[in-house]
Parts: sequence; C-alpha cells; structure tokens
Amino acid sequence: MNVEELFERRKDDPIWNTSYPVCPSDWARYRMSRPLSFDGEREMSFYIHIPFCRHLCSFCEYTRMACPDEEAQRLYVQTIDADVCRFMDAHRDVRLRGFDIGGGTPTALSDSNLEYLLQTFAKALDRLGTTDDFEPSIEATFDTITDRKAVLIANAGIRRMSFGLQSTDEEVLRQNHRYMTALEEMSQTLRMLHGHGIRKVNIDLMYGLKGQTVSMLHNDLRAIRMLNPEQVTLYELRTNMIHETAHLSKAELYEAYSFLYEGLTVMGYHARFGQNTFSKFADDMGVSSYLRSRMLYGVPYKGFGMSAQSMSHEGVSYNIGKSARSLRHIIGSGTYDEEYVYVLPPDELAAKYIAIGAYSGSFSLDCLSELIGRDARKAYAEQLRYCLDMGYVSILDGDRVAVTPRGFEYYGAVFSLFYKPV
Repeated sequence: MNVEELFERRKDDPIWNTSYPVCPSDWARYRMSRPLSFDGEREMSFYIHIPFCRHLCSFCEYTRMACPDEEAQRLYVQTIDADVCRFMDAHRDVRLRGFDIGGGTPTALSDSNLEYLLQTFAKALDRLGTTDDFEPSIEATFDTITDRKAVLIANAGIRRMSFGLQSTDEEVLRQNHRYMTALEEMSQTLRMLHGHGIRKVNIDLMYGLKGQTVSMLHNDLRAIRMLNPEQVTLYELRTNMIHETAHLSKAELYEAYSFLYEGLTVMGYHARFGQNTFSKFADDMGVSSYLRSRMLYGVPYKGFGMSAQSMSHEGVSYNIGKSARSLRHIIGSGTYDEEYVYVLPPDELAAKYIAIGAYSGSFSLDCLSELIGRDARKAYAEQLRYCLDMGYVSILDGDRVAVTPRGFEYYGAVFSLFYKPV
C-alpha cells in the first residue's frame, strides 16, 4: 500500500491520534523480563505519578484512584522515594533536563505527604544537578490547592503549576463526572499562587468531550480571558483510549481547535497552528522542560510511581499498575518497578518519538536520523514528498517537520505515515 492509500484509509479513523502503539499487543514481541537500560544516558528527565484524585473523571485515560487515607498516601510517597534513590544510586552521572509531578492529582495529598514528596524532588536535584533550561512543574486542581500547599511547592523551587479546567459548561462536566469551581475562586487562587512566587500557571482545556458542542467553547475562552494564565494547553479527547465512540467528527474537532486557536492568539498567546500548547512567553512553548525536551528532542525520561512510563534510547517501559483492575493493594508492594519493558528496534523507537512530538505539531528530522541510525530525509523520502506536495507539512529551518493548517484536520493520519521508514 502506498503512502496516499495509507493516508486515505486512516484520515477519518479516530484511532490515529497521538497514541502509540495503537494497540499494546503491537509491541508484544519486544517485551523483555529485565529493567529498561539507561546506561550511557547523560541528560534525562524524571516524572512522578500520583494516581490519587478526589473525583474520577470519565474522560481521563490515566491510572488513578479515589484518594486514600493519609497512611496509604505516606506509604505511596515513601515507596516512590525509595525507587528514586535506588535509581540515582545506579545512575550517578546524569543531569536532569526536567522534573514533572503529575497524576491523578498530586495536590490531593495531605500537607505532610506533599511535603515528603517535595523532599524527594529536592533530593534528586541536589544529587544529580540540572541543566540550564531546567523548569519543573506540578499538576493540581482548584479544589485541592491551598495556601499551605502553594508555599510548600514554591519553597521547593517549583515555579510552574498546571490546572485542569477542561470545560466551563456545568452540564458537560456533570456528564463526565467532574465538578465546577467558581471562576472567582479560580481567580483568587491564581493571585495567591503568584503572590507565593509561582510565575507560570497553565490551564488545560479539552474539546471533543461527551455532551460538548463547539458553541460552548465561547465560555471557555471568556474564562481564560478572566483568569489570564501564563499558559494554556488544548487536549482533544482521545476516545480510543477510553473506549468511547467519538463525540465529534474530524471536521468538528478541527473547527473546535481552530476556534480556540484564534481566540487564544487574539489574547496574546503564542503558538503555531497545530500545536496544542500556548504561552504568553514566545520562547517557552507553553510547557515545562520535561515536556519540551520530550516533544522536541526525544530526551530520555524515567517515570516513578504506579503505571508511570519511561523511555530511553533502548526502549519504553511501564511500571506496575498499568493494567491492574484494582490499585489499592499495589500501594503496599514495596516498589513500583517496571512491569512491561519493551526493547524496541530503531523504527519503533522513532515512531514513539513522532507520536510524542505530535503534541507540538512537529518532529525533528535530525532526532529521527539519530534514532534510526541513518539519514531520515532519505529514509522517509516518500512520506516527505507526499506530505509536502499535498501541503500537509512544511519543513522549518531545514529540520523540523511541522503540520500545516491543511494537514492538521487529519494530523493523526499525517504523523502516522512517518511511523515506519520506507
């Protein structure tokens, strides 16, 4: 099947988005019963996953559970601390490009357990050191952040926080098992955070949610205008990841993104069309250094906690809990070691990088060349020729393949053409 036929087959199929592999069984042949190797890595990022939430939203595709009592929380963060220390003992020469704490809801932890977790964060920075562009981040919700927690986060040296607003329509939120915080309360929270030294606040919005229409997005933009966060991230609902039928067509999803893009850029946010992250600062792409280095350059990262993902130049792994039906019994397991380890051939590792890069609407040919061990411009010549001729991509600065407005309507099909070199 040639490139054009492949594109036509995939362009209206919602399974082609930013997820890779499309089906976990696609990597079954690469699974190994040993830890993923990070030998030889000199710069990398850390990620800690806190799976606890006050409310379990139906659109969430990540591993999470109802927030347990303080004793179980303490056991969880103690186990993460032990896992982080064990990894650092074995990899003393790496420097950190980024460090994100996500979830779930990290700020659902009690004050004392959040403080314990942030001590682990500080320990890693002290032992390993950081690069010049290091910019850590932590996720939160408006109903779990308090003045005390904000002080703990700022004192730890974290100056970026990300909040999931998702939608301002109460009926949409109700249908997705989520609850609305009053906008004035959100605004007060942002003022409090800035007062404690948090310089960048990101707000997540989603489109394609169950019960959502494009017209509802007007109110979401009004909320952004009122809150005036430094950064905004747009997420398209990946229905294949939560086993739901798509709620909007490709054309409607494109209309929703286009409407939000225009509204945000009019407000002064910077982004290239097809990019899902927006920033008042032209040079930071609207993300932490952990995400920036992953999306743009394929920098390796190590995940800690239940189901956390890791990626090195050898492959990809997922920690225990990725496929568990019940998570509570795992809390006391003593370690959240890797459960699924995939040692990948170069073309599969390259495909994973492209899927991650798709969030930024682009990927680097130089990074691809390094991953596959040959010139990507030649290896992907057929895909490049077709996409350039059709106006689906452009090449920026001779290196970065960026989706165009024409190509973004079918971005999943466009990027998936590059999953395997010809």
